[in-house]
Amino acid sequence: MARRGPLRGKAARGSLRKGANANSHPAYYLLIVEKQWRALAGTVMDDIEKKIPVLCVGPKGSGKTTLLKKLQEAEGIDYTYSPVPTIGTNIYDINYVNKQGKKQVVSIREIGGEMVTLWSNYLDGIEKVIFVIDTSNLCQISAAAVMLYTLLAEPRLRRSKFLLVLSKMDASYRQMRNEALLMLQHQRLRSELHNAPALLEAAPLTGMGLDALRAFLGDARKADAT
Repeated sequence: MARRGPLRGKAARGSLRKGANANSHPAYYLLIVEKQWRALAGTVMDDIEKKIPVLCVGPKGSGKTTLLKKLQEAEGIDYTYSPVPTIGTNIYDINYVNKQGKKQVVSIREIGGEMVTLWSNYLDGIEKVIFVIDTSNLCQISAAAVMLYTLLAEPRLRRSKFLLVLSKMDASYRQMRNEALLMLQHQRLRSELHNAPALLEAAPLTGMGLDALRAFLGDARKADAT
């Protein structure tokens, strides 16, 4: 006697209608899983298709989420615990005043450090890149350098402006900052690349660097192409 395979689609739904207790039927769970996967796939595709001009990336735990929430002036930020690293993407609408004194809104897409292999899916149409590193954690600087160099060499970002944010300066000291820049070869990047990242020191918890970051967002000029 042949074994019947799992029911799918219309057959599964028909079987559910006949059953007295649909929730206990194996096909019920199959339909739930199928629905969840379809929803997830649709969300990912919609997320990629949204045209967001500013990208915020960096290693896991570098402080991207806290920085953007402070920039957004979000309420209810809990500073008493270590935030969970972002899995997926977040989009923040940031208010700023441009050089003409007009109020503007720009959308920033944050991508978690756990998704570094998927960053390339979000690079089309990017005008500005905010690359955040944790200055108090020198152990992650080497990996961060590889991530940064990969983005700087990306042809789609040839005309994009880069900002290197040395975050958590309130939790580090000057020598750590200097060592981080040395490991990133920042001076060499400035001398050899037309789109070398500008430098910003920040401490989101104290508000340090937020005004300069808003000024970066308000600068409409792109990097010169060569």
